[in-house]
Amino acid sequence: MLKINKGIKTKLIVSLVATTLGVLVLYSIILDSSLKRYSRTESEQTILFLGQNASILLQKALFNQDYSEIKNIARSIILENFDFLIIYDNITANTAFLEDKHDVTGFFDMAKMFESKSSFEKTSIVIAGEDYTQYLFPVTLPGLSKPLGFLVIGISEERIESQLKQITYRLGILGILLFLTLTVIIYFLSDKIVKPLRALSRKIGKFAQGDYTVRSDIKTGDEIGDLSENFNSLADKINEQIISIEQYSKNLEKMVEERTEELLAALDNIKEKDKKLNQAEKINSLNSVVSAIAHEINNPLAIISGNIQLIEAKITDEQQKKKLDVAQAAIQRIATLIDEINFFSAIKNLRTELLSFAHMLSDAVNKVVRGNVKVNIEGAAEEKINSNRNLLTLCLENIMQNSIDQFLLRKIEGEIRVRYYKYPSYFEVEITDNGGGIEDPSRVFDPFYTTFNSKKGLGLTFVYHAVQAMNGDITVENIQNGARVTLKLSELPPEGYDQHS
Repeated sequence: MLKINKGIKTKLIVSLVATTLGVLVLYSIILDSSLKRYSRTESEQTILFLGQNASILLQKALFNQDYSEIKNIARSIILENFDFLIIYDNITANTAFLEDKHDVTGFFDMAKMFESKSSFEKTSIVIAGEDYTQYLFPVTLPGLSKPLGFLVIGISEERIESQLKQITYRLGILGILLFLTLTVIIYFLSDKIVKPLRALSRKIGKFAQGDYTVRSDIKTGDEIGDLSENFNSLADKINEQIISIEQYSKNLEKMVEERTEELLAALDNIKEKDKKLNQAEKINSLNSVVSAIAHEINNPLAIISGNIQLIEAKITDEQQKKKLDVAQAAIQRIATLIDEINFFSAIKNLRTELLSFAHMLSDAVNKVVRGNVKVNIEGAAEEKINSNRNLLTLCLENIMQNSIDQFLLRKIEGEIRVRYYKYPSYFEVEITDNGGGIEDPSRVFDPFYTTFNSKKGLGLTFVYHAVQAMNGDITVENIQNGARVTLKLSELPPEGYDQHS
């Protein structure tokens, strides 16, 4: 806030008075010096003028030895400021006239003083310890080798200094009066300047304390008036900003909540993608290992199966044949598992075709569903999907088989609900049941994870792998009294597939 108090007025007065005083002192010094020079110069010019004129008038009087005329001429030029005036007759070597206020003639020899002087001369002399300026004017006639006489005028330096001191004194008195006058003017002028500033300061103080409606009504037509207008403009802009900030602050909490929800959703999405990535990495790693193992098992398994068949052809004991049948069934189970594993190890470059999803779903239901299981289907019968027949069939059969296994385990009357819909960029299939839910949904895609002792634990693992191969997405979650599996399958064929419509 702009602080206007008595201090600024004092500072303004002091600074202006100090400046004025400095200017006056400097001006007085310069003026005093100039007047002194002018006074001395004027005095000397007066003496020169009087001396030269008098020397001309004395020519005839000295030549004729007319002392009465000499005295008349001398008295006509005597001034109060002359300390001594001497007219010396060089013809008789005597003083023709003497005016001596301080009896200075006894301090020098007149005849000796003037005997060699033939031209005007100004000299400084000391008489009885006092400084004098002496002006000597020769009185000459054309044709004469030496002057007829001399006119000598003397002035005391003390007298000149006394006159100059009087001038300085008068200037000092005048400067003091002028300084006092200017000080009074400065005081009232500063009060006039500071008064509107104080008023503006009070306005700014109120504004700073929160009264944003206050405005300045100062209109002086000068810089202070401009400052007042600028304050009003600034206050208007600040008011606009305050209104904008208040409006923004009202929506800030809502915006923060929305952004927080978006961030949490994005975080959940990242976690889900990370989970799926880890799952895919585990499946790919397992697929590589199991494929290699399956390749190594196939040959010895074929040898064992062939030998069992040979043995079985040679024996007649029914008990032994039953034991061999059990062994052959186990071998067949192993072979089937290996075929399934080999199928997923060679999942690349699968053919795609335009399929009727309703027909695909009906075939899967007829193959898997049995007993008292109800199946409700919601979806348009004409919807088609461009996909791989074997992979899509495997997904539908294994998901519904998982629900049926839950019904059998819990011994309940099961119900499966299938809803499918074709969106512009993907095909969605939602399968729900009332089987009580899954013990740990986060592990359903892990290889060999199962809650049934008679199951291999690879069904949903294969489903996950098949969905990934079809550029799709699968989620499993528990709902009230059941589970829900959602498939999102891309309508575009995966890269590298041989598409047939």
